[in-house]
Amino acid sequence: MAITDDRLIHGIVGAAIGDALGLPVHGKTKAELDATPVASMLGYGTYNQPAGNYSDETALILASLDALSDGDNLDAILKNYKAWYNDNEYAPYETAHVDIWPATELAVTDKPLTDTAKDPGGLTRVLPFAYYLYHEYGNTLFTNETAFDQLRDFIALTNPDVENLVAGAVYAQIVLNLLDNQNLQDAMAHALDQAGTYFTAHQQAAWQRFQETQISNNDPVPGPFVMLTVVLTDLKNTSDYRDAALAAVNRGGYTDTMGALVGGLAGLAYGYQALPHKWCLVLAEYSEIVDLCEKAEASDFFDSYAQD
Repeated sequence: MAITDDRLIHGIVGAAIGDALGLPVHGKTKAELDATPVASMLGYGTYNQPAGNYSDETALILASLDALSDGDNLDAILKNYKAWYNDNEYAPYETAHVDIWPATELAVTDKPLTDTAKDPGGLTRVLPFAYYLYHEYGNTLFTNETAFDQLRDFIALTNPDVENLVAGAVYAQIVLNLLDNQNLQDAMAHALDQAGTYFTAHQQAAWQRFQETQISNNDPVPGPFVMLTVVLTDLKNTSDYRDAALAAVNRGGYTDTMGALVGGLAGLAYGYQALPHKWCLVLAEYSEIVDLCEKAEASDFFDSYAQD
């Protein structure tokens, strides 16, 4: 397999690098990062983790990818999430888990899912599921009821609210458009058109709220609409992986989350050669991440990029 041609690795590693870039400065304000911006892979900081370690975003992406290698089984996916939460599976650390969204913690501890729209824990897990959908159904998310229902149920595993559904569906559609070889700007624009047509007919009030979303650096916990708006803005205003990831991270606040979301799309859009080599070398569990991607590609549920 030529790793430079492996689009699953591009997206998953891109997300992991963005996550790891942001983790050391999680919680810093934009003013603090304006004064001392992130420009490279740092270590320690907020969670006292070595450089290259990633957070819950990447761990749950990997847990999802591993389960999806055997098909769409929500029980198996949740079991993997619990293995991360309880036993640090899919994590680059051996201590207690680093960061977790409230709704996700409710899900992995079998508690009722309440107030889930307050965090983007459904949106942040969507990346591998979009690859799965592309293999199973092609680029048909908003015209194929089965595909859409499967995405809805996957998101609802932790966040059964309309905000995460709308944001997650837009993000997934961007992935599908990129896998259909659209460039990033077209993929985003077309995804908004496709989602707008669907949600105007089915969730008009929620779609209107998304369209009216404003980015604020004062949000204590940015919800899925704010997160997605940040992603779209930073990707629209940059033209390569490095600049996109750093723009997201240097916003401050939930820097690991924004880095992962932007990094996943930017990695897929710009390809492996756009990922800074030094950041790949520092990324924790790099070979394990690649192994999980190759395992998925060897299954019957993901496209394979292996050479003949």
